[in-house]
Amino acid sequence: MAKKSSLKIIFLGGLNEVGRNIMVLEKDNNIVVVDCGIMFPDDYLPGIDFLIPDFLYLKKNVDKIRALIITHGHEDHIGAIPFLFRDLKPAKIPIYATRLTLGLIKSKLSSSYFQESDDNSLLNEIDPSKKLHIGPFDMEFFRVNHSIPDGVGIIFRTDIGNIVHSGDFKFDQYPIDGKVTEYAKISNIGQEGVLALFCDSTNAEEKGFTVPERDVGKTLYEKFEQAQKRIIVATFSSHIHRIQQVLDAAKKLDKKVAASGRTMLKTIKIASELGYLKIPDDTVIPITKIDDFPLNKIVMLSTGSQGEPLSTLRKMALAEHPRVKIMKGDMVIISSSPIPGNENAISSTINMLLKQGADVFYESIAGVHVSGHAQQEEIKMMINLVKPYYFIPVHGEYKHRIQCAKLAQSIGMTNEKIIIAQNGDVLKMNDNLCRISGNITLQNIYIDGYGSGNTEDIVLKDRKILSRNGIIMINTIIDSKKSEVIKEADLTLKGIIYMEEFEQIMNEGREIISDAVKKCFDNNMTNTQLIENNIKETFEKFFSKKINARPVIVSRVIDLGKI
Repeated sequence: MAKKSSLKIIFLGGLNEVGRNIMVLEKDNNIVVVDCGIMFPDDYLPGIDFLIPDFLYLKKNVDKIRALIITHGHEDHIGAIPFLFRDLKPAKIPIYATRLTLGLIKSKLSSSYFQESDDNSLLNEIDPSKKLHIGPFDMEFFRVNHSIPDGVGIIFRTDIGNIVHSGDFKFDQYPIDGKVTEYAKISNIGQEGVLALFCDSTNAEEKGFTVPERDVGKTLYEKFEQAQKRIIVATFSSHIHRIQQVLDAAKKLDKKVAASGRTMLKTIKIASELGYLKIPDDTVIPITKIDDFPLNKIVMLSTGSQGEPLSTLRKMALAEHPRVKIMKGDMVIISSSPIPGNENAISSTINMLLKQGADVFYESIAGVHVSGHAQQEEIKMMINLVKPYYFIPVHGEYKHRIQCAKLAQSIGMTNEKIIIAQNGDVLKMNDNLCRISGNITLQNIYIDGYGSGNTEDIVLKDRKILSRNGIIMINTIIDSKKSEVIKEADLTLKGIIYMEEFEQIMNEGREIISDAVKKCFDNNMTNTQLIENNIKETFEKFFSKKINARPVIVSRVIDLGKI
């Protein structure tokens, strides 16, 4: 009998963080990748748009990659796909996803910057009722409820055992679209036997069951009834069920809905065209028409529930939106929960809206949001249905995954059967073993505009210093042939708090710069770059000693003797 090869599971992201989800399954020289998402930055990453996984391992093993399987259409699961395609080019990797998820991916790949990656022949629709065979993996899918339609979990059948990936899930007994989690499939694989369960841990700290989505719909309707003026609802553009409930409440109360925000408009278009969003007749209007109706008849759907700098709601809060100025009595509903790291931005947005006279309702005070992730009792139910031999918490910060592990222990799983992995870990599995066999060192890959790379040590370091201490630019004109300083140094300061004796310090600084240049000449140093470095080092020491601050110093020397 031929020896069965082991299965390797490699985590390239999604552990110790909420976002950047990507997991690699490798067996018999075949690789299947599950999800490929981004992570949004926190306040400690100034100017960074988002982070993507480190694809180096996949680049090195590109010939083994057979497929990319996507569980659902959230950015933390699909946002990095264009960057993966760019990095693996010219390799063509087929993508498998459900219908709505595929529509969102198509839109992402057809953006102008990534048009070269757009290849519809590689996009394959997952039918959850059908199985999929790729290499050594036989895959079966089960529908799950989440905060976006068309989410699935995955069953991988291999010769060493069955592996279950829960996807992002919750158990909603009466979902908006009527598509209940496929409990029978989950239970059946549990009866058959499961070697390992990889389980969503995001809400493992929350007791009980997740509140049904329909409860938010009731709250929204009540708020809409109470509103005396305009209503502005900010939510994730991907939250199709939430958008549906806003539309339905508006229709019942004879209000008009106008959407604002590029991603909101795009997602509504895709979801409605594919049949996942049913737009009531005579309800939606262009935002250019909102002034044609009484204030109490207007509902606006907006991006910006996370306080994003360029979002519609943030622009309204800053009084910078071209069409909408917040009025006293406007009702603003922020229908989402903060992504970790966004708390300050959201709080700032709320405060600015309140100062303009708006009535603001948000999750912690008004029940206008419910999560799409399973809470403690649902996680226990998933474990009991699947009955895994090994349990691996995924999709969450370290504290979430530790709590998820404790939940497994609380219903009888022993500690040695629970694996707490980290990003980069290589999990080796066979029919009687599951252990971490090594770790791949991963870099943080930052996206800033169209640029990307591991910029932490250089660019981010400078940005952090700039944000804390400001910058001083020194321009000096010399003549190296005559060994003279032609013009006293010109100092430009940005981001530095003014002091009473500042001018005196600057005059002293200019003298020190002149002395530094003269010392260079005395030592026969005429290289412009060396003189600039000497000015920078000398002034940095002087300034630090004088005001106990270390701003970024930029020195530029113009040498007339070399012109």
